[in-house]
Formats: sequence, C-alpha cells, structure tokens
Amino acid sequence: MKWLFFILLAANLALALWGQFGKKESPNLLARQQIHPEKIRIAQPQTIQPQPPPIPQSAPPPVKKVCYKWGTFSGDALEKARAALKTLVPSGTVREQILRKPDKLGYWAYIPPKRTKQEALDAIGTLDDLGIRDHFLIQDSGKWQYAISLGIFRTEEAARKYASSIRSRGVKSATSGRRDSGEIVFSIDDLEETQAVRIEALHGKFPGSEMKEVDCD
Repeated sequence: MKWLFFILLAANLALALWGQFGKKESPNLLARQQIHPEKIRIAQPQTIQPQPPPIPQSAPPPVKKVCYKWGTFSGDALEKARAALKTLVPSGTVREQILRKPDKLGYWAYIPPKRTKQEALDAIGTLDDLGIRDHFLIQDSGKWQYAISLGIFRTEEAARKYASSIRSRGVKSATSGRRDSGEIVFSIDDLEETQAVRIEALHGKFPGSEMKEVDCD
C-alpha cells in the first residue's frame, strides 16, 4: 500500500503548489488583461452639414413679338421695298397680300433681263456713268430677274418717250412695255423688338407708304 500513499502525497503537494503560485499569478494576469486608460479615445460625433435648399430657376420672360402691315406698293417702290425687307428680317416672316386691280395696268421703261447678276451690275454702272440715277435692279426669281427698271408711267406714250431718251444717250437696250401695277401690302410677322425698330426706320424711307402695328394673332 506504500505506492498509494506516495500517490496521495504527490497529489496534495501539487494542489498546495497550485494554490500558492496560482493566487500570485492571477493579479498579474488580470493586470495584463486591463485596458490601458491612456489609449482610450472618446469618439466625437460627426457633424452633418445641412444641404442648402434647391433654388427653383424662374422661367425667362416671354419674348415680345411685334407684327406690322405695310403698304401699299407697286412698280419700282414695290421692288425696292421687297429688297429692303430681305436685308432686315428673316425669310418666312414677310407675306404679301396682293390687291389686284385688273383694270389698272401701267407702263414702264426698262432694260431687259441680263443673263447674270454681274452683267446687270455692269449695265447699272454704265447708267451711273451717264448720270442716269433713277433705276432699280430686279433680283427676285422669275422672268424679270436681273432686269433693270428705269421708271413706271401711267401711259404707254410716256414710257416709250422715256425709253427713247435713254437710248439716245447710248443705252441701246432700253425699251418700254406694259406692266401690271397691282398693289401689294406686306404682312410682317413675329418680329423681335430690335427688328421692329429697324422696320420702323425703314418706313421713313418710303414716305408714300403707311405702316401700322397689328395684333400678331
């Protein structure tokens, strides 16, 4: 039974040693497991910046449109008014109201249409050199394009005499003939204010005409 005695003795010694050293080690173990206070940082709450409220964009004010009636025109004045309008307003904003008068036929002195615009300009240069200032180049497409009007007359005789006087000054192509002198009224639509100012200034160059602002409807 000696071996049992030694086993119990060894067990008691082991238990005693554990109790002696385990109690000394435990405080160090706990100390090692403590959180270092100097390493503690208090998290600061994040500040959320408020977003500025969206500012609605106001719609631009509507552009004011202006419309006119301008007339009446016939003969050379009609051609000049057409040419002037083409330089001032966009295409498609001008309409022509034709006031046909079949019994009102006029006569004119003219130079027949040239083949090209340059030929017509050369002919106008010749007229200027001769001191003949009353002329107008017809540029609208059609059978009279690049013809040069020398004047409108009430009677055939007056037109024929004037054409003869032009021929006597060296312009052999001058002639005369009958011409429809029906009257035209221009409708000028949807102009912006800057364009309207130019149109009103143009009116002053045609003292025999009447221009009035009308509703664009």
